[in-house]
Amino acid sequence: MIDKLVKESVKGLKPYMPNKYSYKYKMDANESPFILESFVMDKIIGRFKKVSLNYYPDTDANILTKKIAQYVGVEQENIITGNGSDEMIKLLLETFVDKSDTVLAHTPTFVMYKHGCDIIGANYIGIESDDNFNIDVDEIIDASKRLKPKVIFICNPNNPTGNIISKTDIIKIIKQTNAIVVVDEAYIEFGGETVISLVNKFDNLIVLRTLSKAFGLAGIRTGYLVSNTEIINYIKAVKPPYNLNAISQIVGEIILDEKTFISNNIEYIKKQRDKLYAEMKKIDDIIVYPSETNFILFSIDRENIFEELIKRGFMIRPFNGGKLNGCFRVTVGKSEENKLFVDTLREVVKI
Repeated sequence: MIDKLVKESVKGLKPYMPNKYSYKYKMDANESPFILESFVMDKIIGRFKKVSLNYYPDTDANILTKKIAQYVGVEQENIITGNGSDEMIKLLLETFVDKSDTVLAHTPTFVMYKHGCDIIGANYIGIESDDNFNIDVDEIIDASKRLKPKVIFICNPNNPTGNIISKTDIIKIIKQTNAIVVVDEAYIEFGGETVISLVNKFDNLIVLRTLSKAFGLAGIRTGYLVSNTEIINYIKAVKPPYNLNAISQIVGEIILDEKTFISNNIEYIKKQRDKLYAEMKKIDDIIVYPSETNFILFSIDRENIFEELIKRGFMIRPFNGGKLNGCFRVTVGKSEENKLFVDTLREVVKI
């Protein structure tokens, strides 16, 4: 009986199933390799002892949004916080996109854009990148003029390919289309040029950010959306009250005061990324794609690479289908595990 009651747009969806492999090195989810320093944890625990968990959290996360505003250089009124970028994507789609409306993106890109559209029954269209995953901005603009999408998603730097779109090209899309242009900057601390300073210049720009990647806080599921106040007010009308819990707010507030600690981690990861890329390029029979993120995409025309790496303790992200067929994404870790990964990859490629 239940299947007759489920929305048609939901029936074909598959639940997210975490991997059940045993591994020693987790290098599949673009997480930070750094745990919080003890002095930071001491500050967090000190704040936890004072929080009243019998009360709802601040629905607007005012202290956190104030610190985010200082960090990104906008006003507090330009920001909404929530449970990771995923909730921000859900909220903006619920605000602007009706069933059967069109949403445009480049492809391959972050899967949650399509997932969100599938749930509400929107028409999601991806404009194919070239064989090096470069994006034809003019093709996106032309498609927008033909298809008249409500929303255009631009992931910059792009997940899972690691490449970037220039700020000039993004502005071109904003100016020459009549859609809401959503620029997902989840990895912007690792490379590329932000467009956050433009949110009050263009009335159709939204920027997504997260504390999961560069800040190493994937466990607290905190993301934020930056835009002009007109868009913010519409989304606030859709946002559920008290959506970001008090614990996540406290951790976010404290980590945003630790800029030196975070910037040092970011620089370390960028150096390790470049070193890892250079070493992987030396391996025969694989193609390694340049990256401006904290991960590297590579491809190989060989079976059982994923299984052989798992046997040796390395969990990475495999892809199938389309331009990503035969591709794998590895998260940049600390120097020791990166070296072990390259040595192991070199070994399994020869099998």
